[in-house]
Amino acid sequence: MLAAPPQTHSSSSQSNGHLDGHANEILIRLDADILPDGDFGHRVLEVTRAEIRVFDGDKLSTRIPISDLKSARNEPLVSGGRLEVILQSGALIPVVAYSMSVAAQFSEAARGVEQLIEGKPFSINQKTEKTRCEKCKRILPEKDGICPACINRTAALLRVGSYLEPYKAQAAWLAFLSIVTTVINLAPPTIQGALIDRVLEPRRDIGLLWQLIALWFFALAGAVVLQVVSARLTTWLAGQIATDLRAGVYRAVEFLELQFFDKKQVGQITSRITQDTDRVWGFLAEGLPFLLSNLLLVIGVLFLLFQVSWKLALAVMAPIPVVVFVGIYFWDHQSTLFQRVSSRWGRFHTHLNEALTGIRVVKAFAQEDYENQKFTRFNSQLKEAGIVADNYWHTIFGAMSFCTSLGALICWSVGGYFVFTGELTLGSFWRANAYLGLIYGPMQWFAQVNNWFSRAMAGAEKIFEVMDAKPEPYNRSGQKPEISGHVRFQNVRFGYDKSNPVLKNLDFEAKPGDFIGLVGKSGAGKSTTINLICRFYEPDAGALLVDGLDYREMDLQHWRRNIGIVLQEPFLFNGTIADNIAYGKPDASFEEIVAAARAAEAHAFILGKSDGYDSIVGERGGKLSGGERQRISIARAILHDPKILILDEATASVDVETEKQIQQAMKRLVEGRTTFAIAHRLATLRNATRLIVLDKGEIVESGTHAELMDKNGEFAKLVRTQSEINEIIGVTQ
Repeated sequence: MLAAPPQTHSSSSQSNGHLDGHANEILIRLDADILPDGDFGHRVLEVTRAEIRVFDGDKLSTRIPISDLKSARNEPLVSGGRLEVILQSGALIPVVAYSMSVAAQFSEAARGVEQLIEGKPFSINQKTEKTRCEKCKRILPEKDGICPACINRTAALLRVGSYLEPYKAQAAWLAFLSIVTTVINLAPPTIQGALIDRVLEPRRDIGLLWQLIALWFFALAGAVVLQVVSARLTTWLAGQIATDLRAGVYRAVEFLELQFFDKKQVGQITSRITQDTDRVWGFLAEGLPFLLSNLLLVIGVLFLLFQVSWKLALAVMAPIPVVVFVGIYFWDHQSTLFQRVSSRWGRFHTHLNEALTGIRVVKAFAQEDYENQKFTRFNSQLKEAGIVADNYWHTIFGAMSFCTSLGALICWSVGGYFVFTGELTLGSFWRANAYLGLIYGPMQWFAQVNNWFSRAMAGAEKIFEVMDAKPEPYNRSGQKPEISGHVRFQNVRFGYDKSNPVLKNLDFEAKPGDFIGLVGKSGAGKSTTINLICRFYEPDAGALLVDGLDYREMDLQHWRRNIGIVLQEPFLFNGTIADNIAYGKPDASFEEIVAAARAAEAHAFILGKSDGYDSIVGERGGKLSGGERQRISIARAILHDPKILILDEATASVDVETEKQIQQAMKRLVEGRTTFAIAHRLATLRNATRLIVLDKGEIVESGTHAELMDKNGEFAKLVRTQSEINEIIGVTQ
């Protein structure tokens, strides 16, 4: 049960009467939704520079002076959590409980309280992930996502239209062809009316019959030719815009911060680039031309109808407001259903990508049936969402079709009466009836255009959501100094969840040419330290200095070009061995590639391949062994020639003989570079300039391998533990 019993903790050094205005400023005010007895209810947390307060309604139930606190934290509980503080005396005080819906806000609150306790500048992220639309309060399909009911379709269409800018001439020609096509399509009813009134009814002038028939033929042929030309031009334009959209969203994805990928799954992002851009393309290629051409046609038909008979024109137009009302009234709900289908497609793509990427693991554990069950579940959810959306659409379309069918009934009723009374000629009535077919046929399908439009604009909004996401600061002007490799962590604090820092006051330096080994248990902060060096993330507090300069003031691309990295599981692209070695230096000569491969102890096995350096490595390097992939990765780093080198468990997954070869390659690689290494086998760090031992994000020991073994502290304990494990493995073998 979630519970936070009300209590008041007072201090003799502080009281409400002695707080000045600055200390009383409310820095944090949050609504909690769990009562002390564990039921849902309303409580209010307030934090000032002097104290923490909790209100139950208007009653102050808890007051804790900041000066009495040692730390603050969030304790995860079932379906929620609890903000807790620890007093200087060591006593734990549960402050307030909350559900998962507001957990992110209380996570930041704990971080803010920690800053106040430590006397640091107060700075927390007040912006939390949105789960509901701020306008209509509906639950969002994705956190911080877009609300399908509140999409500004006009703005989205205008933004998509802005991609026509490079193709203005073609767009102008398309508009001209649409107008001409509309005029030609209006000719046949006029010709038919003339045939009835001037040829068939009076039964004379057979020559006029053939003239009108010829004119009708040329009108039909001209309309077909113009339609083909317009369709081809439209398809070309739509393809260009879709290509530009895909290129734009892909480029945006490549430059996004890693935090974006922490929140979004790969399948969802893939869906943006493929499916959502295809929806925009489909609307531009089919829906928009249909809408524009038929809108012009409707305007022309109404003009000619009023020329035939304004009374009949008004009569046949009577169902139009009903059709428009039905389309507008059901628009939002239909869009919501299409958005749900889009969301289900994103989940479907995510599962499919995950299952295919991890196919070796699936087969290794014989989990094909389990994965098939998961696929069936996602597939069924996609099917159900699609059926609901399409059924709703067909119901609306049926209602609109009935309304448009009434137009024909009205035309025959009113028009027939006018012919009977002599107010209209038979030819004029026929013209009106033909015009009616031109206007109500397209109107039945305007709802289909609404279908296309809703899907396309929902897709466009998702595309623009990615394109508008905060990118890495590549465009930030920064310095491009010559880097020697002097790296200094200066009281660095960082956490992926900022209220639970992974690194705490990290302070050490590495001079040019140093080999720094990062050691510690799993979760100690080794990989996070590497992530900060690569600037995948930036410190929450403190600074990372390079040659005395905060690396956030450097040009990001310049900084990363001075970093080389060799991972435990090296990633190779599906290309040739030569292409993968030259990935960090695409303009490298073949001689440079071979020299790097020799230095990485890779040249011999490469020559043993059927195509040598032109051998295809396969997806993720699947055609090579683990040791071969690792040596190509080392060759890639050698050719890149970085000032700062990162080795992340580079020999953890290879056999002893391969490890020996890799160690020889790495000796050449680390020469003259500042190197940071994480090693699974601690013995491989024996020659490190200095070892940094981390525990829970803090440095607990630092020194050479021999010095730390003499201390008989945490590092020595890790070495003994690993030796015992190796002995056990040796016995079992």
